[in-house]
Amino acid sequence: MTDDSTRMTWGLMMAALGGGLGGVRMVTRAVGHVSGTRREARDALHRHVLAFEPRHPLNLQRRTIYEHGDGGYLVIAEGVTQTFEYEFTLARVVHDTRPDMPVVPPQPMAPPPPVAPPPYR
Repeated sequence: MTDDSTRMTWGLMMAALGGGLGGVRMVTRAVGHVSGTRREARDALHRHVLAFEPRHPLNLQRRTIYEHGDGGYLVIAEGVTQTFEYEFTLARVVHDTRPDMPVVPPQPMAPPPPVAPPPYR
């Protein structure tokens, strides 16, 4: 674990059910990256979760956001016939084979744009 004053690169991770030819499975991907302290990264994750508008269900009836004790979030999106779960966590980047890829810095005032989950088939 890192102390809160160390500046690093952090991945804002989202896990959701995804599918394809191999069937339905949990898919995790980075929905953004921030460079800063752990606290700045947690604030960016929080803003992202609040701004997140799930693509599924199509007819959203209720969206509930839960915070994990470790700073992660669980979003439950309830539709008329289906319920979808999205889990958001923070992960420190410890190695990247493409360090030349751009890293988006944290933006204290504006939330990052909502990101849709992986396409469902």
